[in-house]
Amino acid sequence: MTELKLLQCRIDGRYDIEDCLGRGSYAEIYMARDLAATDERFRKVVIKALNVLLQGYQDPELERTLTQNFQNEAIALDRVRHPHIISRLGHGTAIDLTGTDFHYIVLEYLGGGDLALLCRKEPLKLDRALFYLQQLCAGLAHAHECGVIHRDIKPQNLLLTADHETLKIADFGVAKIEATEGAITRVGTNIYAAPEHNPLVQTAALIAGSVPGAQTQLTPAADIYSLAKTAYAMICGAPPRVFAHHAITELPAPMSAEPWAQSLLRVLERATQTRPGDRYQTVQDFWDELSDASLPATQPLTTAQASRRISSDLSLEAEVITAAPPKPRFETSRELQYQEVAGNGATRPKIVVPIAGQLAGHLTVAPMQGFAAPQQVGRVTVPVSRNGQPAGAGHGHIALKPRRRTRDFVVGLVLVLCFAGLLVATGAYVRSLIRARTGAQTTTTGVVGHDALTTNDLNLRDGPNATNNQIGLAEAGSKVRVLNVNNNWCEVQIVQHARPKDDPNSADRGWVNKRFLKFD
Repeated sequence: MTELKLLQCRIDGRYDIEDCLGRGSYAEIYMARDLAATDERFRKVVIKALNVLLQGYQDPELERTLTQNFQNEAIALDRVRHPHIISRLGHGTAIDLTGTDFHYIVLEYLGGGDLALLCRKEPLKLDRALFYLQQLCAGLAHAHECGVIHRDIKPQNLLLTADHETLKIADFGVAKIEATEGAITRVGTNIYAAPEHNPLVQTAALIAGSVPGAQTQLTPAADIYSLAKTAYAMICGAPPRVFAHHAITELPAPMSAEPWAQSLLRVLERATQTRPGDRYQTVQDFWDELSDASLPATQPLTTAQASRRISSDLSLEAEVITAAPPKPRFETSRELQYQEVAGNGATRPKIVVPIAGQLAGHLTVAPMQGFAAPQQVGRVTVPVSRNGQPAGAGHGHIALKPRRRTRDFVVGLVLVLCFAGLLVATGAYVRSLIRARTGAQTTTTGVVGHDALTTNDLNLRDGPNATNNQIGLAEAGSKVRVLNVNNNWCEVQIVQHARPKDDPNSADRGWVNKRFLKFD
């Protein structure tokens, strides 16, 4: 497993990676802070990075498939922009700290976690579950109107805002664009996936020719199957594990005792039939039946209510908060290297730099053997600064060697020099401490036993302090011998008076301030 080295790093000179939210088979999800965001709602973002080496070495054909799927996810998100579908904010290509190149897309951050986590904390009441299901149906119906089938609807892919009031559909990694094109492929999650694209089950009823009218084209009914299984998990508070690959035929206690249980079960059972043609064919039809089933049995319907479809409450219009970013074009390493050799003026991707570093926004890197070359200007956001000019324009660039071995040598040399500098600084500091201690000893205890001359008439005191009693006098020019030292005071013995003593009874031994002594 080769994980990207992105934590505490800056991408594109604007995205500071703060935490890793998770890793899938071929993608890594990070939380980041966008330093260039002008809208506070998008200050915190999610970076979804494609890492084709996450499971080890990959062959070129698999890399091509993964890259194409990653690009399709970005295109699908732009096509279905809606208040209840997560928004794509940007994309790019970069190289991490170990020299691994990767594509990434930038998504809006939702701080409320996923619906599966919320359901695990406490079961949802029926009205609260319907509150979220209405938003889910609105977003999913809009996606179908745009020709996109999600193919992996489940509670883990339904994200909530921090206040838990807004639900948004996420993870269009296996979404199919233009549902009427191409054959069915086996994707999805075991418990929630429809039989026609479940990765673990071969359903005889779906094999072409085995059943009259068997379908070989994917339809919105596949998402409706997963939608019904998700509704079961939300209302019943547990995943429908017992009904994996099968229709829902009963509700658990105590839900089965509720007055609306049989009506709700009838809707869920029809939506999870094995044959796609036996299910609801539109999300609107499913929501109409589900909403009606949840109403109290005794509630009368007015004439206006009876003639009006409940699904008309679904917000299918895309209320675009921000304009979609430029369309991405992610290519494999081999394709990008060919463009570089052909000399088509492709811009080089930036290298990821640590947040604490001072070189962010000033480093460029040449294409390295075995890694993706850069995209063209306008197709990738990484090499372009916020004003649209090539990143680093007007600044000095540090040209890095094209081969990884040379780069590793330079990095190693820098580390050695830093370590050597640390050793030199430490040695200088230790030597300064030794000199200070030695000098202090020389100027204090080193004078004991030495002779000195007094520079002034000095009062001899009975202790090393100016407040102690005066017991004698050392005349200016007297010769004294140091007997002891206490800070800046010296205990001295007068060896020779400079003039006769005025008081024959005054002491010849006492403490004086060292600054009035002159040593030979």
